[in-house]
Amino acid sequence: MRSIFSRVKLKPGQLRAVAERRFADAQVLRETGKSAHANGAMYLAGFVIECLLKAKLLERFSWLQFIGSVEQRTKDEKRLWSLCYRSHDLDEILDRLPRVKQSLEKAEPMGSLRLFRNLKNVCAEWTIYARYSPQSAKINEADDFLDKVKELKKWLS
Repeated sequence: MRSIFSRVKLKPGQLRAVAERRFADAQVLRETGKSAHANGAMYLAGFVIECLLKAKLLERFSWLQFIGSVEQRTKDEKRLWSLCYRSHDLDEILDRLPRVKQSLEKAEPMGSLRLFRNLKNVCAEWTIYARYSPQSAKINEADDFLDKVKELKKWLS
C-alpha cells in the first residue's frame, strides 16, 4: 500500500492534479483570514507553480518521464533531470521553458508583460526555504501572492 510519503515519478497530468489540490489547500489557509496561516498559504501556492512548471518541463523533454538512470547522459541532460526531480529552482526551470514566456506574451494586450513579470516575480521570490522561515507573512501578503498564482495557474495548466 502506498502512502502519501512514497516517492513516485509523476506524469504531467498528475502534476497538474497535485497543483490543483495544493492550491485548494492554500485557499483554505487563506480563507481563515489569519496571518498565522499566511506562510503556509504562500508556500503551497509557490509549490503549485513548481508543479505546473515541472509538468511543462516533462512535456517539453518527454524522455525525462521514462529515463531510469542519467549516468550515460550529457551534462545538460543530467541538469534537466535534476531540475525535474531534485531541484526547486523555479527561475532555472522557467529559463528552460521559452514557450511559457511566448504564451504569456500572446495572452496580454499590446505587448504588456504583466503576466510574465508576475511569473518571474513568483519564481524569484518563492523557495522551499519558506518551510523553515522564522519570519511571518501577513494575510494580505498571502492574498496578493495567491491572486497572482491563481491567475498564472490558468496559463500554466
